[in-house]
Amino acid sequence: MNRRILVLFCVAFLAQAARAGESLVYAVSTGGTKPSPALPKTEIFIVDSESGKQRLVFSDADAELLLLPGSDVQSDIAAAGGRIFSRGVERKLYTNGRPDYPAAVFELPTSRSGKARKIFDIENEVPMGSNFRNLFISPTGAKIGYMKVLNGKPYLFLRETSTGRLLRKMDLSQMVFDLFVTAIGWMPDGERLFFTLDRSDEDDNWRLPESQVGSYVMKEDGSGLGRIAPEAALHPNRPGLQANAVGAAVVLGALPDGRYLLRDFQVGPASAHPGTYLYTLDPLANTQKTLSTEVPGELRCFRLSRSGGKLALLATEQKSNTTEVSTGSKAVWVFDVESGQGRKLFSFTIKPDGPAWIDLIGWLGHR
Repeated sequence: MNRRILVLFCVAFLAQAARAGESLVYAVSTGGTKPSPALPKTEIFIVDSESGKQRLVFSDADAELLLLPGSDVQSDIAAAGGRIFSRGVERKLYTNGRPDYPAAVFELPTSRSGKARKIFDIENEVPMGSNFRNLFISPTGAKIGYMKVLNGKPYLFLRETSTGRLLRKMDLSQMVFDLFVTAIGWMPDGERLFFTLDRSDEDDNWRLPESQVGSYVMKEDGSGLGRIAPEAALHPNRPGLQANAVGAAVVLGALPDGRYLLRDFQVGPASAHPGTYLYTLDPLANTQKTLSTEVPGELRCFRLSRSGGKLALLATEQKSNTTEVSTGSKAVWVFDVESGQGRKLFSFTIKPDGPAWIDLIGWLGHR
């Protein structure tokens, strides 16, 4: 009995140690001063999720490559399994002023002494360019996935991160049809994928059983496709609120115990501003638990740690000061998924001449 207790204690200790060892990664992109037109400068920081201590690990200001981080809507930098990856272009090839062509995926260093490494060139289709989106990494960092459109069809690509070898190229046109992939990622087992299909316009048809809007799980080869739950069942029933017909409930990640973390947007008299709700879902037990994320501002950039114990997000808020100059703030919050309690880790003040783009790009932890 004493030996069994000791084993359980060791397992609990190691799990806690793994969660404590997870660090958050974020990127800041600013306009450069030369050449003209100005090229952006992108810097990558790693933050201790407990102390908030930060360290700069990479800057492309004097590097041989220019990072192409994306935008507030679509980020092309990701971190997982102790590794950081980004879309970028070698500066010597950046001659036509187009940020998407030619382009490649690079592995970035996790310390200032490291160097970036090109993994593979992104497939290009003239005049579409790389048309690259939805970059995501497996839990161990061994595989990388992304989506792009070729000949008018959406394709899913999976590659090894060690050599860039193509593992799979999958035509998703029959599955996606007239929808688009809002979120995609690996399950904790590193073998299955989850994704959410949504539409770009307001349509109450998602409530119908035959609608394809919703969240799914499938194997890497596309087999074993299954819906997590009917879309209408994914939106929690809250007094005075109803699900917004514009957007589906989006899966943000999967927890090791089989639950999912989702984002929902609800409207009504009792709605918080701006109406974003986060909750865990156990599809087998049909139970939901809402996180207490009532922080000021718009919530975005949701990043679930590999352990499933922590969730980081970015809260943005616009305001005007007495000099009538529009400013804003971006605060990074970290939530404990089990307790639902959160705390502000650090914040930025954004001015018109300040950073053009800030994004959380993932977590680093034990491989």
